This record gives sequence, structure tokens and C-alpha cells, in this order.
Amino acid sequence: MTRLPLSYTKKMKDLLGEDYSAYEATFSCAPSRGFLINAAKIGAAKFDEIFSLPTRPVPYFEFGRILDSEEKVGGDPYHAAGLFYMQDPGAMSAIAALPSFGKKILDVAAAPGGKTIGAAIASPDSLIVANEIDFKRAKILLQNVERLGLKNVAVTSLTPKDLGKYAKECFDLVICDLPCSGEGMFRKEPAAIECWNEGINGMNAARQKEILTDVLPCLKEGGTLLYSTCTYAVEEDEAIVDFLAGEKGLTPISPKSSVLPYTAPAAYGYPSASLARRFYPHIAEGEGQFFAILKKEGDKLYTQKTIPSSLSANEIKKIRAFTDENIDGDVGDLAKNGDSIFAVHPLARTIPLKYLSEGVCLGEFVKGRFEPHHNLFTAFGADFKNKEDLALSDKRVKEYLYGLEIEAKTAKEGYCAVCVEGFPLGGGKVVNGTIKNKYPKGLRIPKL
Repeated sequence: MTRLPLSYTKKMKDLLGEDYSAYEATFSCAPSRGFLINAAKIGAAKFDEIFSLPTRPVPYFEFGRILDSEEKVGGDPYHAAGLFYMQDPGAMSAIAALPSFGKKILDVAAAPGGKTIGAAIASPDSLIVANEIDFKRAKILLQNVERLGLKNVAVTSLTPKDLGKYAKECFDLVICDLPCSGEGMFRKEPAAIECWNEGINGMNAARQKEILTDVLPCLKEGGTLLYSTCTYAVEEDEAIVDFLAGEKGLTPISPKSSVLPYTAPAAYGYPSASLARRFYPHIAEGEGQFFAILKKEGDKLYTQKTIPSSLSANEIKKIRAFTDENIDGDVGDLAKNGDSIFAVHPLARTIPLKYLSEGVCLGEFVKGRFEPHHNLFTAFGADFKNKEDLALSDKRVKEYLYGLEIEAKTAKEGYCAVCVEGFPLGGGKVVNGTIKNKYPKGLRIPKL
């Protein structure tokens, strides 16, 4: 059994009382595995029909599943096609608890992307601005968003202070899943135990208050703040809710009733946190989580000014010629960021931020010629006119994911989407009956 620090054990015994033994017993059990179904690409019923491994529904989130298998799924073609995203069931509870989302959502510390993805599929008409201050982690976040082909997510890598400065009163919902001591992950990530010490909770609480103070100006009057952590420390949980209510004037509100049977009430002694919830592995399957939902008072109406695109008329003409030739339907509004061309969510152009990605990266111009990006195929591949659609059993699926050239049996000359059972894996270019592989090198699976 995992050896827990004695001071931590005492704290948890004081917190849980007679339930401590049930909590401690979970360290003898393997952690649950879960994932989110990407409803932007496939319905839950259809996914359950085609997915080969045993799963069970997450009872409080319609897009969540518990995976009853230890098999690795990173190389699964349906994973590569962006049909699902691995996420702990406990981590799903915070997004599942939200009574509403609004049109514009900010995820302040989004990497690797779980809560962003949960919000994007639960509220497909919303725009989610997914921020990650660490640039390397922001690139991982972007890679996950691109793999899933999400059309309603923009990615930034800004400080909380800059978010609050440049996006004042822009967002209907601000998600603050903030860095914490990770006590709720001790069972799944023993390394978190090694990093824990008696002073870490106070240090994290100070950091959390600083981040919240910096980003709260982003929240509109009448908007909602979701605060969550993966720790059990009251200093980082209930005490922060008291801070938000007492010093920042936010009003705690009730979560959706569907999460109540699978979570516990907040720790006693923090009046403002009475509506907050705790997710424990001895109550439901998954790792530790704390969340609270709070409202900013007021009902001010806001006007939106659209920031004009920097694309020239000639560039727009060339891009539209490419998309009209290759894709059924309209890809939407266009914008240029650096050398890259994006199909953007209309609301992204109303928020004055510097983006890494404003939406779906369509491609860029190379020597005056438009070259498509991998993200164009993951997001719009199902609508591509020229496709090579492979059966799941076709050996060319793995060959394509290895990065090899494959034979074109149905696709004609030119750019094509490479799909598995109708779901796009990526793109290629057919030359003399062979598909030149455009699957990114960093995503290719190793040959066994």
C-alpha cells in the first residue's frame, strides 16, 4: 500500500472522520480509467456501438465513459481520429456540475485540455478560449484540440494578469482549475506524494488567490466562475471560496443535482463554501476533485466590436478557391495569425487577445500557393470531397499512422482526407495512385 505522510494522514482523518478507512482502502485498488466522447464528431450511442473495449457510462456526464480495460489506447485508430479524449472520471465532475455555460468561456490554466474539451463538447455553440501560461504545455493543449478537430476552441499562452488587462468583462464563464498540491492524485501519481510537505498548502493558496485576483476582471457582470482543484486541502479549497465570496463579492450557487450523489459536501466551518462539492474515490470512481460555482452580481449588457481580419482580398480569394474545390460547405470566417490562416469562431474576433490558434488552422501560403494544415483535415475531413475511407481492419490504417505512403483505391489525384470508417485521421496528396502522407511526424505511432 502507498505510504502517506503522517501529517497528511492526520489531516485526512480529521477531515473524513469515520469515512477515513474507506478512503484509505482505495489505495489498494487500481485507479479508474475514463474518457470523454468527442460529441463534435460522433454521438455517444454510435461510439458505444463501434468501440471494441468494455466501457460503462459516467453517471453524471453524458459524454463520459469508464474504461474497463488496461489496454493502451493511444495507438487506437479511433483515438487518432479524435473520437475520444482520456480523462479521469473525477475530473469530469466539475464541468458536469455547471448549470449553464454562456457564449464566451475562458479556461485560465487549460493544459492538457480536459476541462476545455469537456466544455467544448457540452456546449458546442460556445467559444472556449483555452489559455496556458507555459508555452510548451500550451503546444500540447493545442495538439489535443487539433486532434479532436474542435471548431469552437481558440488557444492562448498569456499570463493571468494580461488576460485580466486585455479581456476585461469579456467572458460569461471563467474556468479556474488551478495549480494545487495534488492531494487528490496521490493514488494515481505517487510522485505527487514526494512533492508534498506541510507548507505546500499555504504556498499554493497564496498563488491561487493571486491568479484569481488577476483574472476576475475578465468575468462579465452576471457571469459564472468555476473554481476547481485536485486537492483535499481546505486552505486551497473552501478557504478560497470564502475569499472569493468575502473579498471579491461573488455569490456561490448550486451545482447541477446530477453530481450530488457522487460527491460529498464541503468541509465544515467555511460558510461561503456550503454549496461546494468534493469528489472522493471511496464515494465514486475517479481521483480527487474539489469544485465550487460562483456568480458575479449584475446584469450589464455588453456590446461586441469585431476585430477585422488582416487577410488581403487576394488571399481570401485563393483560400476560398481551395476550400470550394475540396470541401462541401462553408468553413466559416477567416483570419490570419502570423503566416497561418484560420477558420475562426465568430466570437473569437470580438476578444482582443493574442492567440496561438484562433480556431481551425487551415494552412498557409508557400511561394504563393495555399498548403493545407493537418488541422484542416481533422476538423473538415468528413466534408472533404476527395476521400480515402479505410475500414478499421485495413492494414493501410496502421501504415498511414506510421507515416508511410499508402495506395489510393478510391481517392483521385490531388489533396484527400484519409479516414477510418468515415472519421478523418488526417490528410494526404494523391500522386499517380499513391497517397503522399501528410500525417505530422510528431503524431506518428512507432512500428511494432
